[in-house]
Amino acid sequence: MKLIQSEWDKFCSTIDSVQCVTISEIPNLSKAKSWLAIKHDVETNVQKALQIATIEARHGIRATYFVQAYLLDGNTQLLTKIAGLGHEVTYHYDVLDANKGDFEKATRDFTEIVSRFEKAGFKISSVCPHGNPLMNRKGWSSNKDFFRDTGVARKFSGIFDLVVQGGEKIGRDYCYLSDAGYGFKLITDIADNDKASSKDIPVKSFDDLNTIVKQNDAVVLSTHPHRWSSNSFLASFAKLRFVIVRKIAFTLAKSTIIRALISKFYFLAKKL
Repeated sequence: MKLIQSEWDKFCSTIDSVQCVTISEIPNLSKAKSWLAIKHDVETNVQKALQIATIEARHGIRATYFVQAYLLDGNTQLLTKIAGLGHEVTYHYDVLDANKGDFEKATRDFTEIVSRFEKAGFKISSVCPHGNPLMNRKGWSSNKDFFRDTGVARKFSGIFDLVVQGGEKIGRDYCYLSDAGYGFKLITDIADNDKASSKDIPVKSFDDLNTIVKQNDAVVLSTHPHRWSSNSFLASFAKLRFVIVRKIAFTLAKSTIIRALISKFYFLAKKL
């Protein structure tokens, strides 16, 4: 299965009968309603995100684009175009990792960044945490711990964290599919998906992806737009590079000293 934009275009054309919703709409949906929520983690290359957004809009699909805060600088016009196509543009946060587990500093950052998004014209009603599998942590397990904190959840009660609060606020079982490894998988434990799990189920083709979407009443489909290539050769090269770099990084990370060094530059992983 290759992440090629033309394949996404074909896939989108096959789900026109499915009710697509944005992430912020999910908590208010009837428990009996069937839906598909497509979300994109925008960690780099906003131009590629716009290309994916344009494909979806052509098929009448409204998706949610979770954008890392640093991308607001210099990309507001592109993000406004994405929102103008009918999509939700909101925040992909990593404030707890960025502040080394300091909740007070993380809360200040989160507040300031939400304000920046909203001043740029993007209302923040839903958020999604960023995963950093090679982050060296002491005292916190992941960015998910931010909204797991009852004080944080209470302070930002008007914001829905899909990953942390999904089970509680959706109020029903749902499928979560992700292209995190350059190929879709059915994630069996979204609350602890920072680590690769042998229980995750690979999706072999877009036909299989279509079947899963249509056979389940509630589905979240997660992608990373910068990983979608314009042709098969580039898609193959990107996946091979990812596999090699990931293998080397995890091998080196077995050393405590090297893992500590890698952890200082965890943000570079988003480039892949």
